[in-house]
Amino acid sequence: MKLNKMAANFAILIATIIWASTFIAIKKSSVGVDAVALVCYRFALASVIMGMILLFLRKKPWQHLKEGLILGLLLFTSYVTQAIAIYYMMLVNAGFIAGLFVIFVPIISFFCGREKLRWNILVAIILAGIGLWSITGGIGSFQWGDLLMLFSSVMFAAHIVYADLVVKKCDIWVLNFQQFLVATLAGFFGILLFKLPFAVASLDVIWWILYLAIFANVLCYIIQLSVQKIISPTVFAIALSLEPIFIAIFAWTIGGEKIIIANIAGGLMIVVAIIFAQSFRKDEMVQVG
Repeated sequence: MKLNKMAANFAILIATIIWASTFIAIKKSSVGVDAVALVCYRFALASVIMGMILLFLRKKPWQHLKEGLILGLLLFTSYVTQAIAIYYMMLVNAGFIAGLFVIFVPIISFFCGREKLRWNILVAIILAGIGLWSITGGIGSFQWGDLLMLFSSVMFAAHIVYADLVVKKCDIWVLNFQQFLVATLAGFFGILLFKLPFAVASLDVIWWILYLAIFANVLCYIIQLSVQKIISPTVFAIALSLEPIFIAIFAWTIGGEKIIIANIAGGLMIVVAIIFAQSFRKDEMVQVG
């Protein structure tokens, strides 16, 4: 069934809201399961579902393994550091800092020699820096969670840059299965290596893990794959800029966090920076997984 543009735009909006809600899910889960175990279980279930989809589509799951391995390790690093960071920081700040990956993408592409650093990116960097300063209180007030989330954002940007490089020559369904599986194995060996607990404290945490795997990983991926040839880069850019806002809304409502003026001002500055960074881009950002 083909989607029209209106349905496609609505679908990517739903996916954005789901992606934003994962911050609440991770925060709620963090008290009942180790961050590495959370990522391991989340991607294990997603791997099983994607594996069944590959069987249905009759695709070979072991082609271009190198690309899947690299993507999986980048994905694992990004999600583990994100999960740890969310445990230590306010969700509002976490969402705005995580959104900075949009700005890191062209910066990494520039250092990889893939594109020029345009003037709008330089402006976006300045705006993002001001916003980051506002929500964290400056370099001297940077917390452990802030640094981890910033690192996670860089890793996710690197994941997108590499995905954009290989997605044109690889089967995207297979790539997603492979990276999910690699993230699962990385989590499993990480638990063994650092002697982390496998235990899940409650049934509520299990429900959150199911939500993260089924909706945030698999469903959102299918939505993106279905609409990526229909929606315009502008619409996709708007969706990216809305995600930190939805995270803030979830944090202030479901999360019960206090509304702080400095966070709002800094967050809005970062959102403007995200929009500015996506302006004048002729290509659509590829987000795999």
